[in-house]
Amino acid sequence: MPFDFRRFDIYRKVPKDLTQPTYTGAIISICCCLFILFLFLSELTGFITTEVPTLSEESAWASWQWLTHCE
Repeated sequence: MPFDFRRFDIYRKVPKDLTQPTYTGAIISICCCLFILFLFLSELTGFITTEVPTLSEESAWASWQWLTHCE
């Protein structure tokens, strides 16, 4: 028995109170789910890999010297 690809159809046509899955609907549904997964994973990756910038000792010392000489 071959795999029925139409069962992935989220947006089914409704003729006379019955739902009928289509191959086009299944393809659109799978593409939408993959795109949602891609967006979720890209946002999660961006959230996890965010780095907090810190001052190095040289730039902190330069900032301190600039602040003390401005007064």
